[in-house]
Amino acid sequence: MKLLLLSLLMMFSSGVLADPTAANQSLSTAKQRFEVVKLDHQIAKLQLQQGNTNAARTSFTMEQIEAAGLTANLARLLNDNKDTFDRGLYRDGTSQQRAINFTAIARQHCQVLETQLVILTMQPTSQIDLILAEMSMTQLTQDLRNIEQAMADAQR
Repeated sequence: MKLLLLSLLMMFSSGVLADPTAANQSLSTAKQRFEVVKLDHQIAKLQLQQGNTNAARTSFTMEQIEAAGLTANLARLLNDNKDTFDRGLYRDGTSQQRAINFTAIARQHCQVLETQLVILTMQPTSQIDLILAEMSMTQLTQDLRNIEQAMADAQR
């Protein structure tokens, strides 16, 4: 009887797909928040072009708040990806580990962006800090793509 139950358990467990639902939801939330960060950035740049420094300062402040939220979302995604790995909810462990690594890197890049936005809040016309913030956002765009691809690969 025990052998039969064990055989059935093994038969069903091999056909179960990994379901990292929490990580997928966290990724979706992070991507949505990043879209808000990018929108705030575009608004701030437009306000600067129009010579409205005070409005740009406010937009950079809003962007910094959203970036802080994105950092928190990425920390949650990192924990969710680690949990997915720890619980074995993947088909390709190497890809799941890559997802973890890419998420940790993205969180670091987002923290750098937050710092750059604090500076822009104080000095909204700083061209070097504006360029550095844009470079960070370009990197974050790539980071999120890498995370998404690694997470998808882990489930194949």
